[in-house]
Amino acid sequence: MPDEVTSQATTGIFRRIFRTIGICLAIAASLLCFPHWLPWMIACWILWHVIAIYRGSPGAWPLFACTLILAVRLVPRTPAMVLLALTMVMLGIWRLRMRSQPTPAGGWFQTTTVALLVLMWGWMWVEYRRSATCDHDVRFHPDRPIVCIGDSLTQGMIPDRGYPGQLEQRLRVPVINLGVSGIATGPAIGILERSMVHHPQAVIIELGGHDFLKWHSRASTKANLTKMIQLCRANDCEPVLMEIPRGFMIDPYASLERELAYEFDLQLIDDRWLRQVVLMSPAAPPGMWLKDAQLSDDGIHSNPRGSGAIAEFVTDALVDLYGDQVLK
Repeated sequence: MPDEVTSQATTGIFRRIFRTIGICLAIAASLLCFPHWLPWMIACWILWHVIAIYRGSPGAWPLFACTLILAVRLVPRTPAMVLLALTMVMLGIWRLRMRSQPTPAGGWFQTTTVALLVLMWGWMWVEYRRSATCDHDVRFHPDRPIVCIGDSLTQGMIPDRGYPGQLEQRLRVPVINLGVSGIATGPAIGILERSMVHHPQAVIIELGGHDFLKWHSRASTKANLTKMIQLCRANDCEPVLMEIPRGFMIDPYASLERELAYEFDLQLIDDRWLRQVVLMSPAAPPGMWLKDAQLSDDGIHSNPRGSGAIAEFVTDALVDLYGDQVLK
């Protein structure tokens, strides 16, 4: 009998250890999740909650954990995202208060709350996807160029001409590379102003990384990007933002470009364009094991293969904006 008690206690300890490890891994994976996959990360936490309540548990902590992760990640405060977070918090609190009075797993109220979460998630998913796309009509001009403004990720590393060089090979309009290594958003405003002599129909903006490295505030960076967007619109030019990841888990500038895309109805190139370059480099797996497929030679700047991969992302965004008529 004592041996059975000891065995049960040991089993219980190991279960708690494995459960704690699982929770920590889930939180780490959620913080590492690319912004593009954010809705599916939230869906996984909601699914965890649903499984928990149908197994007789209150299932509150997955909702609280997900809400906390959203706060840490500084997700865009769009109406659907805010309401989903509030719904998860309120349902979590209600579950805790009702834990001493369990309801049947198949009860109508149980089903209703799950349906509410699914409905709120669906609204958030639609809104999140639309926040990265331009909904207003944009006219294509075959005689006007496209300008690319950014730092060394746009300028390219010699002998590579950066992604604009390969972008031009895909489009039927000229592409002007105005990338400057190390530039932040403030000085880039002047470059944008001078670029208007080319009468561009679109400007691809890849900026903000050096604002972060130079300890500029998120607010000042957003203000500078806003000026650039307004300058483009005032000159009958469509701005396109490239989302810049500034950290793998914690990013103090998180959602900056997505917020602007939502506020000004812009086409957004989500951060997969740069994440792929970093992951397929000598500095990170799986790139460190796949030398023949590496997109970067130094862990951040694209090599010719990487510039081609970035150009594909930019091309897709321009096709979404103008249609196939922009292609050669």
